[in-house]
Amino acid sequence: MPRMSRCLIVCLILLLLRAADVRAQQDSTGYWISRSPLPTPRQEVAHAVLNGKIYVPGGLAGGGTGSTVVDVFDPASNSWSSAAPLPEPLHHLGLATANSKLYVLGGYVGNSFIATDHVYEFDPDSNSWQQKSSMLVARGAHVAIAFEGKIYVMGGVQSGVGVVQRNDEYDPVADSWRPREDMPTPREHLAGAVIDSLIYVVGGRVGSSNRNTLEAYSPATDTWYTKASMPTARGGLAAAALNGRLYAFGGEIPGVFSQNEEYNPQTDTWREMAPMVTPRHGIGAATFEDSIFVIGGGPVVGFGVSDANEAFTLTPLTGIEFASPVIPSEYVLYQNYPNPFNPSTTIEFDIPGAGLVSIKLFDLQGKLVRTLLNEMLVGGHHILNLDASELSSGVYLYRIQTDQSVGARKMVLLR
Repeated sequence: MPRMSRCLIVCLILLLLRAADVRAQQDSTGYWISRSPLPTPRQEVAHAVLNGKIYVPGGLAGGGTGSTVVDVFDPASNSWSSAAPLPEPLHHLGLATANSKLYVLGGYVGNSFIATDHVYEFDPDSNSWQQKSSMLVARGAHVAIAFEGKIYVMGGVQSGVGVVQRNDEYDPVADSWRPREDMPTPREHLAGAVIDSLIYVVGGRVGSSNRNTLEAYSPATDTWYTKASMPTARGGLAAAALNGRLYAFGGEIPGVFSQNEEYNPQTDTWREMAPMVTPRHGIGAATFEDSIFVIGGGPVVGFGVSDANEAFTLTPLTGIEFASPVIPSEYVLYQNYPNPFNPSTTIEFDIPGAGLVSIKLFDLQGKLVRTLLNEMLVGGHHILNLDASELSSGVYLYRIQTDQSVGARKMVLLR
């Protein structure tokens, strides 16, 4: 075989191995990035995606006050707007999107923990709410999940009864309800999401007793299946599906959880993922494109509100790459290369374990020029590519900060 051909084959093999390493790292635990904060901090809020935007209605504001606020987040522009307020203040409500409309189903009214059976439909074209046929029973702290144009309301606390295992189906087109097969396990403050043809319902609690139960429901056959239990029993959690897997975030009692655990339906197994940057309960989760957004919530047990808006993804953000899956033994910030540069350069660094990593660019007067990175990363050797096309020539300082280490180096931009 000619030498050039052998070299080409070796290079291709190395590139394939490098790509395999990158894929393995990207699929290891995932990444978090902070987005524009929630304008009205609240807990006990659900999320739903409608027309490429994430709606966050109602919930409990500071001091445990019920809210009518509807904040709307646009992931594309990282900005917030407002929609028409809810017809009444609601928290611990059910929320789902079906047939290009948004539906709020039940919840607790005002500052009380008295459940309602009210159902409201939001039309984004007219920015208005309309009351629809009431739920079969009044409930709060339940979960509402849309599947093939229907909405399934599961579990929660039924007024005068307590924690239930009810499963009722709402048809938005017919504006009608019918009971379906009950959940095997009664629970409130639960969460769920759709993967393929099944609705997965996870966690929750009865009183102060948390559940790690995972059960899957088939709307087609009206049948429930028991799946592998979640590693961490918790209520007040959120759940969402991404790339055919289920992710469970946060929760409370005892304390407030930062756990993020992934369920694989193909193997019926769980694994731990990158924890939430801000531990919270009373949260929702919404999947948009390649990220899951977890917004608001309670940072302490009981009443307390957060404006956190954090996105979880399985693929690196802001140009982060991986050179090797080997876990280093210490923190290292390497000199950028090339240096001097124009207009782009590469920054490499090592971190020995998972954690929040911040890299910021300063001028020599100490003024912040740009935040290059602010994400949860797994341990390993990382590569960050910087495009400085809009910056002026000069000497800059780039600084890395983690929970355990701070380091800085100089770089020179020459035009």
